[in-house]
Amino acid sequence: MITTPRVSLSAPHELLSYVPALVGMHPIDSVVFVAFRDQSTCGAMRLDRGVFTRAETGDTAIEAALDAVTRIPRLTGVLVVVYTTDSFADAGGIPHESLAAMLAPRIEKRGLAVVDMLCVAADAWGGYLDDTCCGHDLAQIAQPDDLPSGSVLDTDAELRLPEVGPDERKIFERAREVIARVPSDALSQESAPGRADGSLPQDGSEFAAAMASYVVDGTGVLDAELAFIAHLIDEPVLRDVIAYSWAWGADAGTHLWNRVVEPELFTTESIDDPWMYAFAGRIEVRPDVEHLRTAITLLKRMCALQHPEDRAPGLTLISWCYWALGLSSFSAEWQRQAVTTDGTYGLAIIMRMILDAGMKPDWAFYDPDELYSDAADPVADDSTS
Repeated sequence: MITTPRVSLSAPHELLSYVPALVGMHPIDSVVFVAFRDQSTCGAMRLDRGVFTRAETGDTAIEAALDAVTRIPRLTGVLVVVYTTDSFADAGGIPHESLAAMLAPRIEKRGLAVVDMLCVAADAWGGYLDDTCCGHDLAQIAQPDDLPSGSVLDTDAELRLPEVGPDERKIFERAREVIARVPSDALSQESAPGRADGSLPQDGSEFAAAMASYVVDGTGVLDAELAFIAHLIDEPVLRDVIAYSWAWGADAGTHLWNRVVEPELFTTESIDDPWMYAFAGRIEVRPDVEHLRTAITLLKRMCALQHPEDRAPGLTLISWCYWALGLSSFSAEWQRQAVTTDGTYGLAIIMRMILDAGMKPDWAFYDPDELYSDAADPVADDSTS
């Protein structure tokens, strides 16, 4: 689910020109649900068209998709866009009419307006609610001039690792070998290869702050530092603290550290701590988008430098970052690479379950300008004294 700046309802082809920006990519063989609050969009969700057209998954997929969309507060209507590589010419009319016929009554059954139902095919675009439609010129769907830079991502670029040379890989592996030979007690008290200042934080707050600094600064991270991060994320607890620190900042990372690594520092006995479920998306507090994008860039370079057999933790964190950004399509591809690398890696298996279930993080359904939550302060109940 993507929440974006609002787009007001206009002529169908003008609205279609904004859909790629609403979902962050150019959809192919997809079904896009564009959520409306009165006359403006308030979110969009893209799913593979195949799950809707297969007999064994169609009904379940439709219900799950509408369950997700209807979580958006004050939703009043839904616009459906079917993207297909089929053509009007081959279908003898608008393709996938049966899918549109299944979707419309289910949307209305939920008390929502069917704003429109459109199709973008290989040779034309048209509307399912227009009985006279024989297809319109695709050239009418032009990319708007007013889109911010980066609104529509380059799919090929998002799904590949950067190019690195053999010498760079050798330096990275050498750094990892050195780190692996350093005793763990020395890493916790003395020095750590790859840290710019030559030291490793000795407690959770320093550790979280150091990890958060990588995505706050965003530039000048050395390959030796990436080797150190690769070493750390092999430990699941440290991996999760790092992910929290990247997504929500050092306070959130410290909070998780105190709950999991050093629970004796946490004085509150409350079991109902929403931050313990944040990694699974069960919190309304939206992660920092720019920090997640920086984390993806760092993780991709780290994975490119690694031996392919060692990439599962990094690939899975890339998958999680994309999912947290609302880009499940990209997330699924990186998760697939992770399980191809190591089919037993626990977090990759969990990510597959999340993606297969169509789960969206809670923060995806809230406008960040309207969000308020008692969970907004991740260290409200922390004690680090």
